[in-house]
Amino acid sequence: MGTSDQPSNQYIPVLDGLRAGAILAVIVCHVNQAYGGPFMAGVVNGSLAMVLGWGWVGVDLFFVLSGFLITGILYDSKGSRGYFRNFYARRALRIMPLYYGFLFLTTVIFPWLSDGFFGRLLLLHDISPADARSLYLYYYNFYLPLTGRMLYDFHHFWSLAIEEHFYLVWPLVIYALNRRSLMRTCLGMAVGSFFLRVIVIVWGTQPISAFFLTPLRLDGLLIGSWVALARRDRDDWFQLRRYAGWLTSGSGGLLLGIALGQRHFIPGATPERTAGVLVNGDMVLTVGIAALAIFFAGFMVLTLETAQGSQLRSLLEGNWLRAIGKYSYGMYVFHGVILLATVRLVSPLNATPAYIAKLIAVLWITTVTFFVAWLSYHLYEKQFLRLKAVFRTSAIPRPILDHSTQDAF
Repeated sequence: MGTSDQPSNQYIPVLDGLRAGAILAVIVCHVNQAYGGPFMAGVVNGSLAMVLGWGWVGVDLFFVLSGFLITGILYDSKGSRGYFRNFYARRALRIMPLYYGFLFLTTVIFPWLSDGFFGRLLLLHDISPADARSLYLYYYNFYLPLTGRMLYDFHHFWSLAIEEHFYLVWPLVIYALNRRSLMRTCLGMAVGSFFLRVIVIVWGTQPISAFFLTPLRLDGLLIGSWVALARRDRDDWFQLRRYAGWLTSGSGGLLLGIALGQRHFIPGATPERTAGVLVNGDMVLTVGIAALAIFFAGFMVLTLETAQGSQLRSLLEGNWLRAIGKYSYGMYVFHGVILLATVRLVSPLNATPAYIAKLIAVLWITTVTFFVAWLSYHLYEKQFLRLKAVFRTSAIPRPILDHSTQDAF
């Protein structure tokens, strides 16, 4: 049963379920890295490590969801009074209080509490003033490839920098172009992003840069945006629904083929890290990332069109997944430092066989991170979110309008 004719203020619960899947995948990936990494010897440890190593794709699912939701919000409010002011203010109120509060806590307060027990629990790796600036000014994703400085405790913030760059520029593009031109722009820029990655790989200078630089990682955001724009026209949405299954299965088959052909799906792989398998991550960095954007976009379309009451819909709209999705931004911000504290303090877990330690750690990190994110949201973030009412955005009536007002996080 389609959703194209539903009202503009509709909340789409299934997207919270998809967002929950994204954050759970990211946590799995980082736990896997902390306890031996994706390339381990042994049938059990090696197989589990390789499967869990796929978790990084959760970030690409976040990109697709963000492109879809943000473009819908912007397009539907285009032409309204305070279009730019309202969007930027609401984004800032949603993202920056938690982000900067966390950075202040971890770069100022934690080092001050650096003695004794708190030192073992809270002290992060030393960061220089230049490191801190890259985080505070949202350019860590450029700083890393240019300097080679990986800030392990904050490394996951590279993706937040990309999203901030997108939020800064995309409202201007939406404002300037009509829907058809926007759809062509999305496809053209996505193709351009792919070829930029290919050029970086071919040149051979810092190939992993293809994973972090904003212009090279726009596929998911733009494909998600394209889907949002297609959903605002009955004919375009009909055609997209018609071919979504083929796009999803085709891109999924391509992703599986890459993984089987290379015996891994890790973008930063090198022959030295793959237990003697003479392959690298170039195929993942180029074709793999593009295929992920198509796969997640197609899966999102299929999910949106899945009948109410189906097993997939019931799973993704279940209370526990929707709750995780609701607090996924806080979980993304906090999970790194909670994982660090776990690795440092829970020494019995470090001595446990890797396949057991990873499963226990995933459950522990997910539970604690959810609790911390819940507290942060209700005790801290909501005080700022109440101010969003001052910058309320009104949707402009359009011929075919189907808009979700839920946030990108």
